[in-house]
Amino acid sequence: MPLKHNITKIRTKEEQNILGINMSYVNFSEIEYLEFLPGLFLRRGSVHQIVGPSRFIFPLIIARNIKNHITWIRRKDTVVSLYPDGLTSWVDINKFILVDTMTDQESIWVMEEFLKSDVSELVVCELHKPIQYSNLRRIILSFKSVGEEKNTTLPIVLLVSSFQIKIIGVESRWYMKPSLLINSSTKKRRSFLEERWELTCSKSKLNLSSWIIRARQQGYDRRTINVHEAS
Repeated sequence: MPLKHNITKIRTKEEQNILGINMSYVNFSEIEYLEFLPGLFLRRGSVHQIVGPSRFIFPLIIARNIKNHITWIRRKDTVVSLYPDGLTSWVDINKFILVDTMTDQESIWVMEEFLKSDVSELVVCELHKPIQYSNLRRIILSFKSVGEEKNTTLPIVLLVSSFQIKIIGVESRWYMKPSLLINSSTKKRRSFLEERWELTCSKSKLNLSSWIIRARQQGYDRRTINVHEAS
């Protein structure tokens, strides 16, 4: 349904300091941005790149905040599998539309068609080689025009890259890896069910920094997540 109200979220300067936001009194419209973790935002209607050993965790964290469908496009011969039991504690798997392709070029074509159809709020596409800037620009312009015609919230596009090469033209670029260092003060309280990652943003108009993300299993279909800026 069309969004009729522009809801703006304003954080105090104290909150920004705690969360590691370097800007003062930033206004975030929920129609333009998705807050996927406290103080961390992705711009809607844009393409974002994630790399690193834990790159598959990043879209799952974002998916937790998606209310509508999530399309995940991947090559059929990819090594890493997506198991329903592994996804359940992150997100409702009934929201997932999983598409298998034969080549990266086919994945790009499928991504473009899904964006034009306005089916999903989040489109995840696994890539094994860089996408050309001309193709990326065409995709952005095509789904933005669809969103303007239908007066709907624009989707978020996430490119999960198995390569370290920077994709030209993306709105933001992220790197995620396991965090193995544990502070002595928290070592005794850490449960074997807790997982830790370090997330680094190397390109963004909002904030460039690193954060430690902690996720704890709370039953079969629930996780709690905490985040703080890395020291």
